Amino acid sequence: MFAMLHSRFRSALLLSFAVACLADDTYRWPSPQYDQLEALLYEGRRGDGSSLASLVHPCRFRPDTNASIAAEWVRFAFHDMSTYDASNGTGGLDGSIAYELGRPENFGAGFTSTLSDFEVYPNKYVSRADIIALGAVFGTATCGGPIIPYRGGRVDAWTAGPGGVPEPHQDLQTHKDMFTRAGFSTAEMIQLTACGHTLGGLRSTDFPNLVPPAPNTAVPNFANFDTTTKFDNVVVTQYLDGTTQNPLVVSSNQTMRSDLRIFSADSNDTMHSLATADAFASTCQDILTRMINTVPHGVALTNDITLLPAKVHDVQLTFERGVFVFKASLRLLQVLNTPVNKQRAVKIFWCDRYGANQDCKGNNRSSTFASKLEEDPNLSPVTQRQGYSFVNYNFVVPVDASKSISKFWFEVDENDGKGPTAYKNGGDGYPVAQDQVLFVPTLSKSVLHQNSTLHRRGGGKPITGLVKEYTIVAAVRDGSNPSRVYMDALDVAISGFPSPFNTAVDLKPNSDITPSQGYSFYSGTVMDTGFQLTVDIHSIAADGTTYTEDFRQTAFLDNTPYLAPTNVTSSGKSSSSSSWSWRLAGDTHLAQLAVSGSVVVGVMLSTLL
Repeated sequence: MFAMLHSRFRSALLLSFAVACLADDTYRWPSPQYDQLEALLYEGRRGDGSSLASLVHPCRFRPDTNASIAAEWVRFAFHDMSTYDASNGTGGLDGSIAYELGRPENFGAGFTSTLSDFEVYPNKYVSRADIIALGAVFGTATCGGPIIPYRGGRVDAWTAGPGGVPEPHQDLQTHKDMFTRAGFSTAEMIQLTACGHTLGGLRSTDFPNLVPPAPNTAVPNFANFDTTTKFDNVVVTQYLDGTTQNPLVVSSNQTMRSDLRIFSADSNDTMHSLATADAFASTCQDILTRMINTVPHGVALTNDITLLPAKVHDVQLTFERGVFVFKASLRLLQVLNTPVNKQRAVKIFWCDRYGANQDCKGNNRSSTFASKLEEDPNLSPVTQRQGYSFVNYNFVVPVDASKSISKFWFEVDENDGKGPTAYKNGGDGYPVAQDQVLFVPTLSKSVLHQNSTLHRRGGGKPITGLVKEYTIVAAVRDGSNPSRVYMDALDVAISGFPSPFNTAVDLKPNSDITPSQGYSFYSGTVMDTGFQLTVDIHSIAADGTTYTEDFRQTAFLDNTPYLAPTNVTSSGKSSSSSSWSWRLAGDTHLAQLAVSGSVVVGVMLSTLL
């Protein structure tokens, strides 16, 4: 029914939206659901760098079929939503379409391709339905359409729902009844159809009676709904002036003229209201927002996910090559087509967790230098349309484990005479919740097994094929005497979307890893067939307190860390400074670190540029 979208906002409207996105001061770190949704929306990718946005941006077509990916993504969201029943609050955008592709109302290669596009992205904090909604946001924005406000928190269904998606051969009254059931008036039915049919069209493999196959080629032939590939109001203006070649309007098969019946359902009043570019863009923004926010009764969506002007991410205390390190990154906005200030200095500060300087009772500690990474402006169509890209400053700082870290913050000095700007999480600093149990990626590993069989806990059909074996290593601080160390392993991103892989695995003391700096090491193994295994690692101390490392990614286990030590040398004097030499992963430049006692004087990391 849908095929999809474009239109251009005026500069003032775009600027006001960008300013609004920066105005939200209620965010406090950590906020894992918000952080995941914000990264997907504005960076276009998940935590390991796998990019959803790059599949569709900039306004891409499938190389094998020449189909508009944006059109397919918006159509997918509409079909998932359109079985909503407003009378009882069931259905809506809940991801159930994953189990409904065998129905005549959901046929065609575009649906199976789109489901495959989305498979690897759901996780603990982002549902399959959230990804489907995000696909509609990206599909609209990348082809020049309005920026649809995006909210998260949708809840996935794990079985097929009722049918009821409008089909081209149905009469007008049937279409009216279906849209009414879903909570949309006749005018809104026309708006949603017009906004959906500004991109894409019909392909010969799906509608051979309407679109004859191209001779001497296996590539499908397309009959587009209008003469542009952008999200614009041409689908409306060509309909109104009689020049349209939309097959669902002009087909000789009157039964299939569904767009003609829908567009003229109110004597073309609604279509005339969409005749200007601004009216079309504004209306489509509103109606598509309604579409993606139509969810089952009882599902509470988040507030709009707005762009964070400075974002802290990838924070971790861990061990790398036997050294206790603190890792943190700060993402700053960069206006498109402007150079990054070469005089900018970014500094990280922190407070000790233990000892005389606990919680900064004495002096805080700091590190001045970080690796810098300027991001590609094409990361996300939403961010690009707002006129921004990003620069990331990545810190990896050796820390005295006996003092550890309780909180941290950043200062950014542009060296323009205005002084530094502090980023302190609303004034309180960014908390390091605990250091009793830590994930150690550099000691963990994963191995891929082909043609293996995985028996699902709790029964169900075994899965045969590629199975990944993960060995997860955690460091537990000595003295807590844990009664249990374990991990909750979760993977929602599994091909075909069966029920999520979710299991608890005990971690046992690992005698092959030598205790270090007040920590002993535990490990456990888990097998998974999915695409995005994450682990929550827990340690239950002797006093009953449970410490948790939440939502740790496993995709990096086959990769090298930020830092890998080369020749480590020491003066051999128990009270004086030590000199350490480090090599950035994948880089040939060495960086030097001087440690005086336990105070980090400076960490110089070679930039990645």
